[in-house]
Amino acid sequence: MELLLHSGIEHPNTLWIAVSATIAFGLGLGIGAYGRTVSDRFTETTEEAN
Repeated sequence: MELLLHSGIEHPNTLWIAVSATIAFGLGLGIGAYGRTVSDRFTETTEEAN
């Protein structure tokens, strides 16, 4: 029981905190992957111009 109290599982908004954290993590991964593909396109264009 003490472990539950220390970990904050009894917080009334734990579900919403976990859901928003998961969504933020997923969006971060998606934005990072998209940003890499966009930067790769510009890198390839720059290398072809040289």
